[in-house]
Amino acid sequence: MTASSNDRQNAYIMGYFRSGPGQSHKDETLHYAYSRDGMHWYELNENKPVWASRLGEGILRDPFIGKGPDGKWHLVFTIRPRGPFIGYATSDDLIHWKEERALPVMKDIPNTVNSWAPEFTYDSVHEQFLVYWASSVGEDLSSSKHYCARTTDWKTFSSAELFYDPGFQTIDASLAWHEGKYYMAVKDESHVYEPLKYPHPPMNFLAVSDQLEGPYERIPGVQTPDYTEGPEFLWIDSKKKWLLYYDYWAYGKFGVMESADMVQWSDESDEERTRFPYRARHATMFSVSEQELLRLLDKYALLAQYRTPTYSPVRVAAEESEGFFHDGFSMRSITMEIRPQSAAGTQVLLDEGDSTNGLALRIRDGRLEASVCSNGIRLLVSGEPIQLDMTQWNHVAITYDDGKLCLYVNGNLKGEGSAPFTIVRAHDSSGGYGGRFGTDAFGDHGSKAAFDGGIKNVRIYSVPLQREDFRAIGRRL
Repeated sequence: MTASSNDRQNAYIMGYFRSGPGQSHKDETLHYAYSRDGMHWYELNENKPVWASRLGEGILRDPFIGKGPDGKWHLVFTIRPRGPFIGYATSDDLIHWKEERALPVMKDIPNTVNSWAPEFTYDSVHEQFLVYWASSVGEDLSSSKHYCARTTDWKTFSSAELFYDPGFQTIDASLAWHEGKYYMAVKDESHVYEPLKYPHPPMNFLAVSDQLEGPYERIPGVQTPDYTEGPEFLWIDSKKKWLLYYDYWAYGKFGVMESADMVQWSDESDEERTRFPYRARHATMFSVSEQELLRLLDKYALLAQYRTPTYSPVRVAAEESEGFFHDGFSMRSITMEIRPQSAAGTQVLLDEGDSTNGLALRIRDGRLEASVCSNGIRLLVSGEPIQLDMTQWNHVAITYDDGKLCLYVNGNLKGEGSAPFTIVRAHDSSGGYGGRFGTDAFGDHGSKAAFDGGIKNVRIYSVPLQREDFRAIGRRL
């Protein structure tokens, strides 16, 4: 990864496998989340797998994903059974993975016990991929060092060579290029097998080199907290800063540090300022284009869409006990295009649930208003008087993000508020758009309060879309 490779992009994907504290509740498959700032990550596909490996025991751990100069995405990962192999697959779109195979990167080194947490960096000088990973050679896992090999086509590889050996056990290396130097974040695992000789708990430290292949020298005084592993770099261009993520594998959570120069770091792990997917482990973070992100959102977050223009209320859910318009949720986005004839009176644009548990959007006396309620507790958000163009289609949206409710008009935030609850509980009421279908989340009932105009391109997402997403969607529409 390099800083320049992420320039002018603020769309990011996390790839991860899942487990609970102490490696419990394991789900060793590929999962995705997305972010706009690198600090708040929202799980795609409702935190379910997006791809599963068929290699060996079907285990996929420690995924790392990067794009090559050929425009293709390449995925490497830890597989089982243990031995000289790492997993590999490639994709054109991050959705369809192909050419899956086990790469025998340590085949020329006898008695290889394992090949863990592979990553790679493209060497533009030699026009090769440098692939690196941790292996123990001998009888057990007590001699881990980092090895590397080079390839141009992911089919033929140079012989494995020692890449990094500081004199004690290390695993989980990750590289980044910054201002002419290569930086390595790597886990010090010496305490695990030699606790008397190395009494400090496991953690990650940083090393630096003028060359990709090394040698790397440790940067004094820079390390992640105790009992962390799986470090990963991500450049945030909007902030001109690096983020360094690390995994508290025993505690089942993530932490993050921030730096502008790779030397001075600040801890940004305050849980009020970060959000990570539940049970995410040892992740890869990378930037994507707006088009790539929209494609992933459509594939893994879009619950329903209704493109056809309509000029009367549309019921999308009957009175039922389950379904996407009845299930409880902590994240939601609903976007639509509207062309009003007037902004007078009460006109309901969205009606999901009821006055006990629900979500609703309306125009009332010239203002756009939203309401969310759970267990009868209600939050109402009202925007300034709206200026809707009666001669063309306007894009409006409502988002719900773990208790935060936001209103958008044509990609601009028009109102927001925070509820004293996170989950909107399940509800069995009928619902739809363009009118009211019973009692809505505002607590109103009776007439349909139909929207006076046309509605089209209604989309319901399982994530809270961000301002940049709405603008990207608007450009596509």
